[in-house]
Amino acid sequence: MKSTARRLASIGMTVLLLLGIGAQTGWAAPATVNGTAPDAHLSAAAVTFTTGNDNKDDDTLVRAQVETPGGRVASDFSDIGTEYRDGSVHGPFMMRTDTGVTAAMLSSGIVRISIDPNGNDTWHFSYGLTLFFSDGTSFFVQAGNLSLNQNSRQLTTPFTLTTQVAVPDVIGSSASSARATLQAAGLSTAVTSAVDPTCNFINQVMRENPRAGTIVNVGSTVTITIGLKPRICP
Repeated sequence: MKSTARRLASIGMTVLLLLGIGAQTGWAAPATVNGTAPDAHLSAAAVTFTTGNDNKDDDTLVRAQVETPGGRVASDFSDIGTEYRDGSVHGPFMMRTDTGVTAAMLSSGIVRISIDPNGNDTWHFSYGLTLFFSDGTSFFVQAGNLSLNQNSRQLTTPFTLTTQVAVPDVIGSSASSARATLQAAGLSTAVTSAVDPTCNFINQVMRENPRAGTIVNVGSTVTITIGLKPRICP
């Protein structure tokens, strides 16, 4: 029995190390890595709690969930039977993860922390939660100076996940077609015009800025320049 427990602990430690989040007390979560690809899948999540000057009783259930705007649970963790003493750090705890959830689905998600006390319990705490994605990026959510008790059992922290996309190639497209293509990629459009001395792009996109293939944040603006006919075409 003991050897089995040791093997499980070893496996858990290996997973944590592979994810780059060490398991020692006093763990500091990695900094946010922005630029997660919209189609990257959530691959893992971990949460750590730091208790302030009012502990969580051992018979109080604590739960942490990450949810999409539609209410789909992307990651979930629950613990009961452990006292979170004053000034202690517990975690990182690996969370059950729905790997079908993509970064795009978490573009504006929430972290929900709740307790279910057996009688009365007041818990003062802070937390750090890291989401790991299949493209190797991660995203860190944290909140401090929090308090839950038998009368206020739940709190939520909204977050906005920064995702990135490659600028589509819209050279040669009409303004309306280019705008539709950029919008479908999650980008905004600004339109300018300039004389096209080559006459190859009259009433079409002859330049775009940033250039096609450039990696930008979703929601960024791409400026397209529509070619105008000169007085004389070559």
